Amino acid sequence: MESIDTMIQDRHLEMMKAAIPYLDSPRQRSMAMLVKFMELQRTAALFQNPENNLRMCSEESGEEAPVQMLTAIREYCTDKEKEMVDNIISFVQMFSTYETFFTAT
Repeated sequence: MESIDTMIQDRHLEMMKAAIPYLDSPRQRSMAMLVKFMELQRTAALFQNPENNLRMCSEESGEEAPVQMLTAIREYCTDKEKEMVDNIISFVQMFSTYETFFTAT
């Protein structure tokens, strides 16, 4: 699965970002604003093409989508937030198992 950042970034933007700390104050602001503007332009262009719609790798998974989303988000959480996300994932999986068990009978 690709994040939106990997779809809009390239090495030129990364080089510009790397140069920002070495510029004087007024130029830092201008360069940072330019980089963010370029990222915004690329984001808008990304959604101009309907084929570039951000989707999970396996759209067929349906019921697994919330768990996959929570797992992706978990990577950026603090320890306390990870615990909360893990609890939610467990609840969703438990509910799914419960639902499957009682609809199969």
